[in-house]
Amino acid sequence: MDDRLRVVLVGPLPPPMGGIARGVEMLRRAPQVRAEVDLRIVDTGLRWRSIHQTSTAARLLDGVRQLLRSAAVLTWRCLRGAPDVVHLRSSGGLGAVRDLVLVLIARTFRVPVIYQLHFGRVPDIAARRTGEWRVMRAALARAAVVVAIDRHTERAIVEALPHVRTVRLPNGFDPAVLPPAPAPTGQGRRVLYAGWVIPEKGVEDLLDAWRTLDTDGWTLQLSGSCDDEYRRTLRERYGDDAVVFTGELTHSALLREMAACDVFVLPSHTEGFPNVVVEAMALGRAVVATDVGAVADMLADGCGAVVPPRRPADLAGALDAVMRDEALRRATGERARAKALGEYRIDEVVAAVVRLWRSVASADRPAARAVDHAGRSS
Repeated sequence: MDDRLRVVLVGPLPPPMGGIARGVEMLRRAPQVRAEVDLRIVDTGLRWRSIHQTSTAARLLDGVRQLLRSAAVLTWRCLRGAPDVVHLRSSGGLGAVRDLVLVLIARTFRVPVIYQLHFGRVPDIAARRTGEWRVMRAALARAAVVVAIDRHTERAIVEALPHVRTVRLPNGFDPAVLPPAPAPTGQGRRVLYAGWVIPEKGVEDLLDAWRTLDTDGWTLQLSGSCDDEYRRTLRERYGDDAVVFTGELTHSALLREMAACDVFVLPSHTEGFPNVVVEAMALGRAVVATDVGAVADMLADGCGAVVPPRRPADLAGALDAVMRDEALRRATGERARAKALGEYRIDEVVAAVVRLWRSVASADRPAARAVDHAGRSS
């Protein structure tokens, strides 16, 4: 008889390869999860529109389709044999409505829910009491545990819903998949951006900053899914031969590009706990990123440069400093690598998640045992 823990994990699977999708994929493949958990996935990935179809109508249509599909799959999973835990990973937005529906379905079957928020807008929407926050708050109030990805989100949830059990867990990376750093080629220096090439990721801020810099001998590489029309628009507006668009790469190919770059940059307007920053740190790259989500905590203690979002001039200043100083790049990268290997290894993160699953599954209802920020029962 299979007595493994039964978990339904609700979240996106790639493609496209976003941060949450990568985390779901890593959990699915983790040896400890395979050995100890009967894990079932309810895939909430983009399937009916591209990342560039951001009109309200397109998002609503896609959202309704995804809601119906996810609700049907989760209901079927619960009917076939009630899981011990439903773990819902969310990026918010219009998806908050889907989240609430799925939480209500799980609770109808008396299955406890872990609700994990993978974005950094929670303090802002909670302060403004937006419609998104009101829907999300209803889901948060019904969760057995809420997982925050950064300390600002954790604080906002604790202040708004002090009765809700809240923990904080980082994302992780797998050291086994990291490529070795290649030998210098003498063919120039490179700044790398990796992520969806969309305005919300601060791509235009980056290009505005780039054209103010002395980039002689340097190339800016943008690697990630990009709509052809948007790429043409950026080419027409910025027209720089030193800017290279590669499109979306496989994870292994992206890691090779990251290992070979001199500076990694993430100019996002909003993030949670970006995996690409952890991977760049683990590869010993100098990182420049915006102060969103958990980024400031990740790059603290001299592990990278942090600038305000939507400020191309500040971004340019940080890039200029690190591009000009090879010793600074090397020292920053070494500190970042040590921190990543010490705090963000996937085996440690997976172990914390499995402990959390077991704690929620075994806790008496409605009382719940406290869990510290490492996911351990206290």
